[in-house]
Amino acid sequence: MVWLHGAIPLFGVFLMFLRITAQPTPHQYHFINQSLSWPEAQSYCRLKHADLATVDNMDDMNRLAEALGGDIKPSWIGLERRGPLRWLWSDGSGSAHFTNWKEGEPNDAKGREGCGEISEEGTWNDHVCGGGRSFVCYERRSDGMVRYVFYSGGSWTWVQGQDICRKQHTDLAHVRNGQENVVINNLAGNNKAWIGLFKDSWTWSDGSGTSFRYWLNGGPDNYFGNEKCAAVAMSLHGRWDDAPCDRRAPFVCQGGLKARKMVVRMKMSTGVDLTDSTVSATLLQKLETSLGNHRMSDFKLSWRSDKDGQIFQRQEQQGAAGRPGC
Repeated sequence: MVWLHGAIPLFGVFLMFLRITAQPTPHQYHFINQSLSWPEAQSYCRLKHADLATVDNMDDMNRLAEALGGDIKPSWIGLERRGPLRWLWSDGSGSAHFTNWKEGEPNDAKGREGCGEISEEGTWNDHVCGGGRSFVCYERRSDGMVRYVFYSGGSWTWVQGQDICRKQHTDLAHVRNGQENVVINNLAGNNKAWIGLFKDSWTWSDGSGTSFRYWLNGGPDNYFGNEKCAAVAMSLHGRWDDAPCDRRAPFVCQGGLKARKMVVRMKMSTGVDLTDSTVSATLLQKLETSLGNHRMSDFKLSWRSDKDGQIFQRQEQQGAAGRPGC
């Protein structure tokens, strides 16, 4: 069923319903206010939690913003630039498995065509993302149905269409099969319109296939030529920016806290009485300082007694000069 929705100036909005699958499980985020490079932050998150933050959709993005609170410094997330360019879906659905490209497309004319549109005859074409087009959104509902929404008028960039879709609905349209392609083409009235296709070479640290992105307008721009890691910038409304991976910044981990305990047995040769609480406390403090100097954090050291309640046991042995050692 198709009908005109409301009286909206300059453009029309048309709706259609289909069925779609449920959303993925939301992530648990932890903001770490410690300045590390992206690789160091990745190692930290993998040790303490699961990995650097992955963002699947706008609901996750809102939770990520809550985790960051009022902190406005750019903070690492788990996205890095590596791998080949590929066509992905804006809503996080990953690679475009079903395609309906026009013959000879995508051709990336002049190396500038990074966004996808549905043409008048229903085939797809790559186009400059800043070009003016109508666009098709979809809206996922709790009953398992999806509502497609067509915005006519032809004056929006791909990013502008994406922003409207994410604010008012779920995202730009994701086309999974030929039937949906026909539905969207009919809804658009055989007009050119943006769909959720975009070209990208970024990969998530945890191996996730989600293709959700929330870049600054015009980004990622690789301004310095070595900007291969992504950070969320709360000072810019939570948008993402690319930056050199060796830059030191706070970061966001995902997953629950891993509880780990390590027991270390030491054999020492010393002339002091280790059973003296002052001596053993001083030794423990020196060990903590040494670990801190090696960039280890969030640990707690303590002496552990054996089943007889003893922490230190003196072992008599004959030294080289005939003296007992310990």
